[in-house]
Amino acid sequence: MLEGMLSRFKTKRSPLEPKTAPLGLASLEASDLDQRLRVTEQARKLAANNLPNAQAQSLSGIEMQIIQTIEQFRQKRFEATVQALQSVQQDISQINELPDLQNIWLIESEFQKNASQIVSEQSHLVRRLASSAKRQVKELERFKQHHQLQRDADYPSSSGQFLRYCLLVFLIVIEALFNAEFFSEGLSSGLLGGFTYAASLAAVNILISFFLGKSLVRWIFYRDKTKKAFGFLALFITLGFVFCMALGIAHIRDQLVLESVDPARFALESLQTHPFVLGDLFSWLLLAVSLSFAIGAMTDGLLIDEVYPGYGKMARQAQIALNDYLDELDEIRQELEDNKIESLSHLDNSIEKAKQSILQYRGLIEKKKTMRMQFNQMLSESSRTLDVLIQHFRTENEIHRTDGVRPGYFDLTPTLKVLELPWVEQDEQQLILHTRLMQTLASQSQDIRDKLNQTFQHYLEQLTFVPIEELDPLNTRYY
Repeated sequence: MLEGMLSRFKTKRSPLEPKTAPLGLASLEASDLDQRLRVTEQARKLAANNLPNAQAQSLSGIEMQIIQTIEQFRQKRFEATVQALQSVQQDISQINELPDLQNIWLIESEFQKNASQIVSEQSHLVRRLASSAKRQVKELERFKQHHQLQRDADYPSSSGQFLRYCLLVFLIVIEALFNAEFFSEGLSSGLLGGFTYAASLAAVNILISFFLGKSLVRWIFYRDKTKKAFGFLALFITLGFVFCMALGIAHIRDQLVLESVDPARFALESLQTHPFVLGDLFSWLLLAVSLSFAIGAMTDGLLIDEVYPGYGKMARQAQIALNDYLDELDEIRQELEDNKIESLSHLDNSIEKAKQSILQYRGLIEKKKTMRMQFNQMLSESSRTLDVLIQHFRTENEIHRTDGVRPGYFDLTPTLKVLELPWVEQDEQQLILHTRLMQTLASQSQDIRDKLNQTFQHYLEQLTFVPIEELDPLNTRYY
């Protein structure tokens, strides 16, 4: 019957209870303490002697032992809980997201400082390049107005020029290969000697034609009539030279076929006396080949640059100056862009870090609350266990007394020492403060981003000393 009564007051084991308890207790179960402390046996033994005395005002020894046992258990649990709370508090103290949140306000000013430094360091160079670009563009415009040019300069790129020079070499080699067979008939060295002879004459023929076309013939495109006339004169002279050169090469071939002792001198005499009398059809064919390749070289020299004299050079100088200016702006813009991206990334990372810290903060506070709840539950269980054991002792003692007297102090219930854990209100207040601050910053983060973009554009405009629209006549890239 007693076991059944005590079993109704068994308490649940708390997750916070220590591995060892006073007297080897694992929990404060009333039945377990009754057996360990021999509460029932002691109550009956004292009752046999009508103890405690009816006039007693203090607790009996077994009652004190019950209280001490429970107090010791509670104290151990109190110390363990306090230690666990201190460990959690250390984790909380390591979470310091507030400086990161406060630094968010400094991101825009830090970017402004860096942007100002970048612009300050590069402004002199950009100003000089801008001035040079503006001057070159204006000179180009004046050139176009003076020569009544409405179109853009048309000249090959660097790779195109390289290909045209390669074409020049190709023409020399091809003409030499074509003429080698013609010259080999009159040379003892055969085809190899013919190629060497032909290559030398082809080089003279093609190179002179190329440079005449590149430098003088293009004057025929001048607006000025005097210079245009000079260009036509240069064209006539070039064609005359080309024809005479081709005719001379054909006469040299005739003299080589005749095995003349001095083919160059006799070819000159033949050219002067009867220029259009050639030995055979192959000499006429050699004349045609030399003439066509020379005209091709002249055309190549003419088209290797803008056909209007001086226009290509002016356009290239303006384009180079513009490219230098825009390239420098691109480089600085990229540096500013990188700084802006870094600042935006810092902004996002700080907000995300703050969110994670607040989540961690909240989790640790909940952990402290759980510990406090479990400890309070243990206190309630220990108080119930004390009431059960004390009441059981007094009931057993009263039943088995022979004097039928109930000690007066049996009507008083003993109490346990008050144990207070530190509360978490301060932590919760800090959490609320940080959460509100983070929410405010998150809501204003777009404003910070807008300010970063405005600062970026502001310093970029400071670098643009010459509006790009003024450089538009080149019809090139835009910034």
